[in-house]
Amino acid sequence: MSEENIKNDAASNALARARARNSKFRNKNSILKRPRFSNNQETRSSAHPDNRDPQFLGNLMKKFVKDNGWQKPTSVADLISRWPEIVGEEISSHVSIDIFNADTNELILRTDSSAWATQIRLLSSDLKRRIALEVGDGVVKTLKIYGPTQPKQKGLWRVPSMRKNDY
Repeated sequence: MSEENIKNDAASNALARARARNSKFRNKNSILKRPRFSNNQETRSSAHPDNRDPQFLGNLMKKFVKDNGWQKPTSVADLISRWPEIVGEEISSHVSIDIFNADTNELILRTDSSAWATQIRLLSSDLKRRIALEVGDGVVKTLKIYGPTQPKQKGLWRVPSMRKNDY
């Protein structure tokens, strides 16, 4: 035999031994070749943003709130916390949020004078439109505006009456 045939036999023998050792772990016929380029777009990186890219925290929080169905409570909290920013400093110094009724989407406002109550009643459609732009449409459906309440106690030193007709 020539020297070249001996080298080929040695190489083929080594290859046969390696295949025999590995045959325990895998079958020669079931060798899966990985495709060079996958058809699945999620496994490939691209120049356009996808789910694997870092996300902004605000966007993730919006998705989290939407997934849990918390849009309405967070919108109401946003309205209450941003009230001076939404209506302006002058109006917010005279008009405050008294109650939000979540069942009827009704916002009850309390003013510090009856003149401001009248003015806000005249501006209620503009105010509802502004709230819808800032917080979301449908969060506030109706506005009720009340003037100042009368004091409940007439004075610090009050004596309870003894009879019905004491006055």
